[in-house]
Amino acid sequence: MSTTEPPRRPAERHTWWRTFGLLTLAGVAWVLATPLMTGPDEVYQARRAAAVVRGQLTGNETSLSPLLVEVKVPESYRRADEVERCFLGDLVEGVPQEGMKLPPSDCPPFGGSDRIVGANTGQYRGQPFFYALVGLPTLIDSGAAGAYLMRLIGVVATTALLASATVSVRRSQRSRLAWLALFGTVTPMTMYLSASTNPSAVEIAAALGVWATGMLLARSDVEFTRREVARFGMALIVLIGARGLGPVFAVLLLVLLSAMAGRSRMVHLARRVDVWGWAVGAGAMTVASAAWLWTIQRDFPLPDRPGSGWATAVSYLPFYLRQSVGVFGQNDSALPELAVWAWVVTLLVVFAVGVWRCTPRAAIIAGLTLIGGLTISVTAEGLSLPPIGFFWQGRYALPLLLGAFLVATCSSPRRNADDRGIETSAQITRDPVRPGDLGSLLRQPETSTTAVRVALNVFLTVHAIGFLSVARHHGAKGGASLSWWNLLVDPRWSPPLTFPVLLVVYVGALGALAWGIGRSDATPPPSETLGGGVDHIALRLTAHRETSKPAS
Repeated sequence: MSTTEPPRRPAERHTWWRTFGLLTLAGVAWVLATPLMTGPDEVYQARRAAAVVRGQLTGNETSLSPLLVEVKVPESYRRADEVERCFLGDLVEGVPQEGMKLPPSDCPPFGGSDRIVGANTGQYRGQPFFYALVGLPTLIDSGAAGAYLMRLIGVVATTALLASATVSVRRSQRSRLAWLALFGTVTPMTMYLSASTNPSAVEIAAALGVWATGMLLARSDVEFTRREVARFGMALIVLIGARGLGPVFAVLLLVLLSAMAGRSRMVHLARRVDVWGWAVGAGAMTVASAAWLWTIQRDFPLPDRPGSGWATAVSYLPFYLRQSVGVFGQNDSALPELAVWAWVVTLLVVFAVGVWRCTPRAAIIAGLTLIGGLTISVTAEGLSLPPIGFFWQGRYALPLLLGAFLVATCSSPRRNADDRGIETSAQITRDPVRPGDLGSLLRQPETSTTAVRVALNVFLTVHAIGFLSVARHHGAKGGASLSWWNLLVDPRWSPPLTFPVLLVVYVGALGALAWGIGRSDATPPPSETLGGGVDHIALRLTAHRETSKPAS
């Protein structure tokens, strides 16, 4: 193991801090642009966080519903549902749930005394680790400032994991394509969730970190240090502890990444002490999570909830795809369907380009991962397997589903055999692009700059539309829909800094990231070897063969 700092380390630090700063800025725009307590189940999530940080890990059963428990929280959080109801709208068309008649709200501002009172929450079954972290600000302030800080902690946790994933994909053989794929997997829904008090965004970001760094560690031509192992181990531990399905996702990801690595690479990894250290940490988190989930199921058993059947579940799949990109709030605001399909088609094109050039093993694993992610949405709805509830499967399946795009693009490209049957890296010998031959274009290790920029513009445009769609919903404050003009100049509710300013901040931050992807070098980096450094021998032999040919 090398004891000196690799020359790439300063560049990796720059990439991490730049990505973290810009994504955090984009997340803060979402934090301010959405009224407090209006995220998916945010009232319940915030109540649980405020209770857990005060030592109440579960709660007491209530007579109202077996799905609810009573917890002790500051009075402001008991009144939080009045704020939420003020901004509720009609359900998005096609959502697989029925609307509920709720009492009217006089739209009070979020706040109240710090007196501890009882309040109901439906969020108590998942692991308490996320809530123990984000609930800390409520110990200092039980009003709006504490609630905003609670959201900010979720943003920072999410963006830190995404920044680490970015550092890993930048070392891929097709780094620009992989970076583009990672940018495309961070959907408007993920950014929105990160700015709500909700562990889903942290779970998704942790899964992307496991996929990105796991693909790096799986490559046999890559030298890695304790830093890469720590990046993988930390993301894995967060994934296991974030939500109830985390341990299951972790096992699935480890199996698929092990298949990518192959036996010899796994043996090499198993000989490292630092790998075993992080494995012990992941095992401890798995035991803690399993013990928690078993205890909750024993003490608070849920009534059976039969699935809706295969036919119904498959018919809901288009909605769940839409939800994975952008269905917001309580399923009462959403991206236009055209914008969603523009995102999905663009990301599938990136996937297709990645699969076209990768090895058969990577193509098979990427395909299985994609099918598996879609299957979870269908079986959860149709068979209640896994029993994760209904209405939200679009984002529940993302930790597995999104890995398909990173497997397809982060894997090393196929190698070409020379006239003696010896494989040489695709970076050393490149086939020329033949006019009118799409296959020869797709086989290139570089990705077309124009195509990358078109894809980035699609993603940015959809991000902007998603932000405006949510702003239009909240700007109406539960009333009739606002015109776009009234949203900008005369909304019924306006966030701090106003919608136009926050939109510029959001799109500007993501645009700066996209600009970095678009101008990045598309040439594949030289292969790394386990002995360290660049594969100079292969390059020199190639150069020697070229220069030693007799002149014609």
